[in-house]
Amino acid sequence: MTTDHVSLLRDSPRATDVRVRAPSESARDTRRGDWLAAIGYALVAFGVTIRLWLHPTSVMLEENRQDQVQFEWMLTNAVHTIRHLSDPFFTGLINAPFGVNLMANTSTWGLTLPLAPVTALFGAPVAFRVMLTGAFFGTALAWYHVLSRRVVASRIAAFVGGAFCAFAPGMLGQGTGHPNVVAQFVLPFIVLVVLGLRKPGRPVRTGLLLAGLVTYQIFINEEVLLLAALALGVFVLAYWAQRWNVINPLLPNALLSLAVTTVAVSVVVAYPLYRQFFGPQSYHGLPEWVLEYNTDLASYVAYAQQSLAGSKAGAEQLAQGVSEQNTFYGWGLVALLAIIVAALWRSAAVRALAVTGTVFALLSLGQYVVVGGEKTETAGPWQMLVDLPLFDSVVPTRLSLVVIPVVGVLLALFVDSMVINGGPRDDVAGGDLLTRARRFWNPVRVLGVGALVVALLPIAPTPLTVSPRQPAPRFFTSGAWRDHVPDGGTVGVLPFGWHSDVNSLQWQAEQGLRFKVLSGYFLGPDPARPDKRAVFGPGSYYVRQVLSARRDPAQVNDQEREYCLGQLRSWRTDLLLLTDDAPNADTVRANAEQILGPGRRVEDVWIWHVPSA
Repeated sequence: MTTDHVSLLRDSPRATDVRVRAPSESARDTRRGDWLAAIGYALVAFGVTIRLWLHPTSVMLEENRQDQVQFEWMLTNAVHTIRHLSDPFFTGLINAPFGVNLMANTSTWGLTLPLAPVTALFGAPVAFRVMLTGAFFGTALAWYHVLSRRVVASRIAAFVGGAFCAFAPGMLGQGTGHPNVVAQFVLPFIVLVVLGLRKPGRPVRTGLLLAGLVTYQIFINEEVLLLAALALGVFVLAYWAQRWNVINPLLPNALLSLAVTTVAVSVVVAYPLYRQFFGPQSYHGLPEWVLEYNTDLASYVAYAQQSLAGSKAGAEQLAQGVSEQNTFYGWGLVALLAIIVAALWRSAAVRALAVTGTVFALLSLGQYVVVGGEKTETAGPWQMLVDLPLFDSVVPTRLSLVVIPVVGVLLALFVDSMVINGGPRDDVAGGDLLTRARRFWNPVRVLGVGALVVALLPIAPTPLTVSPRQPAPRFFTSGAWRDHVPDGGTVGVLPFGWHSDVNSLQWQAEQGLRFKVLSGYFLGPDPARPDKRAVFGPGSYYVRQVLSARRDPAQVNDQEREYCLGQLRSWRTDLLLLTDDAPNADTVRANAEQILGPGRRVEDVWIWHVPSA
């Protein structure tokens, strides 16, 4: 191994910032350590998703079906886009006839396009499993690579840090439906390049390298990129405040690299971002109820549903669903982190990490602090930022995701210090096996390993839970729909509402996107609001209210009937269908017959053709 690697997150008492590897560490040992780390991460990634792989097409994530359906649709749409050379930033296949702004939704082109061959050959359900498993594995391996090459000397330390960054409780929570958030394998390299800007030379090359990484991350998940940029800004400022005399002379080179990055990224993504923020079906700000998703202060010392020591009953009141259980470190790890920061406090980088983690932990509390599920009158610091551009599209609780890599790096530094400095190493090679073991396992290392076990074992990941996949009606699987809907025609699934919006997306994807659907699961501008605030689904329309899953039959007069027909015709609707197991199916059928007349039974659904004017 070389001896000139520059550590970015460790500084010695003399602030030399130079990490020297042990001369005995050979290239073979390095490659073996890397392979063992990769195998270990692969085993954990498959262990977490094993229940999905045991049933590749017949089960779905239990806690977040709608997001899995959406990602399977996006995977299917990637294949459709390549085959038909259709617009990658907008689709008219869902929310017909208005369409959906794909750049403003989780189109995730950075993952769906590379997986297009898998989707085409094996189907979207299998491709989704590859995406999710690969997201866990890639994130862990990327952090391991950066930690082992630039931060710590011990491969074991790098392995522990990388494992936490990918399999922390918050990442398992996001894994219940958000593979684009779990897929953070680009971020470690962005961090590496940004913190390496202080090195003189090659500003253009460095700027272009950073531009490539940033551009790719934009097409994986913009929210994660924004969080990373904010976190890096806080970390750099905290480090600069302590080492300004070292940083200031290097600023010209760093700023030149950042200028190159800004120009390059702007040229590449200007048009996609224009379509996202100003194109058809763009919106401004998330729904207000989503902005109420904040981090419960008590969740930091609790245990998540997907952790070994956690349970659904103990975690559900502390978060907005399992997918947003982004903290949940437990008392043991919180106490260990306090000890780590105190023990390594001499390091300016550790102090900067502590500041960064604390800032984002506080911001994640949202506009008002919540403790144990109870909203307090204490205002959170996020209240000062929530109305600013871009910030109005950030889910507050996800700010706590920044704390995960901060903790991962601190754990790596702790293990590295424990292994390297926990006792003499120069004489370990001498003597028999028992003697070497006694010399290595001195009291410092024993206490360190014990503390790690106590802190990390309770938050060890458990397999993601699954439930049977809801089968599509025979009307679709038998191909009977082709006799009633022309290619490219528009179908509406009754009753209108969340349940059918998700079902229509799933059934459309399973049929290869050969027809359009009236609704779907997506974010778009609320048609009832002039400020274009986002809403999930198509929004509220009169005919959707009449044909919703209401319990009481509607009394539709002739004028209301014509108004409903007018809305359906304006949407160029060809067919409405209702399954027997739909919520309040009898009432919905009665309401549909008031507008469209008697339905027709085809296979296992009731259908109504929308007559032309």
